[in-house]
Amino acid sequence: MNEMTTIRATCPSCGEVEMDAQAILLSVRDDDGEGTYSFTCPVCRDTVEKPADRKVVMLLLSAGVDVTRGEQVDVPTEEVPADLPPLTADDLIDFHFMLERDEEWFARLAG
Repeated sequence: MNEMTTIRATCPSCGEVEMDAQAILLSVRDDDGEGTYSFTCPVCRDTVEKPADRKVVMLLLSAGVDVTRGEQVDVPTEEVPADLPPLTADDLIDFHFMLERDEEWFARLAG
């Protein structure tokens, strides 16, 4: 008889929930062995994502959770002009409202 491991995790809305290993997605960075795991809560159906330190990664792997590995992405700094001011919260708010009300924003942005 093949027993399936039950994994307990915490949903922010529902509290502690149980699922099998196939319900969890584990992503581990190659550089430090840490990453994140995610699952769809079996109660409220929300997607939950949580950090996974090395201990959590090892526990999930030992329970049979499949893993995807990835490298940390480095953003090339040479493509960003050094004389640009830093992005502010006001810039993001302005951008949000521009996207909401302006249908030709992309043409102006690309031009």
